[in-house]
Amino acid sequence: MAGQAEIEIAKKLFAAWSSGDPDAPGEFLTEDAVLYDIVEGHEKVGWPAVREFFATTLKIAPGVVLAPNEFWTNDTGLAVRWHMSAKVVGDAFGPDHKGKTWHSEGMSTLEFRGEKVCREVDYHHGGAVLRSLGV
Repeated sequence: MAGQAEIEIAKKLFAAWSSGDPDAPGEFLTEDAVLYDIVEGHEKVGWPAVREFFATTLKIAPGVVLAPNEFWTNDTGLAVRWHMSAKVVGDAFGPDHKGKTWHSEGMSTLEFRGEKVCREVDYHHGGAVLRSLGV
């Protein structure tokens, strides 16, 4: 049964996702970890693929912050509710939104193998970013 130790690892993983360093999450993931972001739509299998996805994300959303705020545990891992935010760069949402901060609520499930995450599935609504900007 997952417990406080896994919650602490999850907090460190989310701090790593928020660090701006594409290598930082690797410490908390197995080499064969799977990341499935529901909005993106494809599983990233293995740390190199996860890192590449995250590095690309950082180019689109530098300064992204994933702040966990509630946890539930089960036999194989945990679920975590979080708040994500970042500043708009470029004109993707129109020039009036450049520099504004967007927000999105979401949830992830984390499965553990030993003291590392072997599977992360992120659930969030792609339209939430646009709504937070009033687009």
